[in-house]
Amino acid sequence: MQRLQFRLHITRPQLLQYYQGQVGALTVRTEQGVRLQIALHHFRPFVGHNGLQGRFEIELTNKHQLHQLRQLSSD
Repeated sequence: MQRLQFRLHITRPQLLQYYQGQVGALTVRTEQGVRLQIALHHFRPFVGHNGLQGRFEIELTNKHQLHQLRQLSSD
């Protein structure tokens, strides 16, 4: 398993584009320098009134599939 951390700051208007079907996934660069594309539906539990913000950790299987996503802090 591989664990990678990254930060997000997505405003509420930007998230509305997702809900309107204009965006299906986020591309993030982790603190380790790895670029990942993650489907936005994985972030639904972390969406607040101000959008999607904070530091996250993703755990990937040996086949690079999402095993777990958790929010470490909500900046």
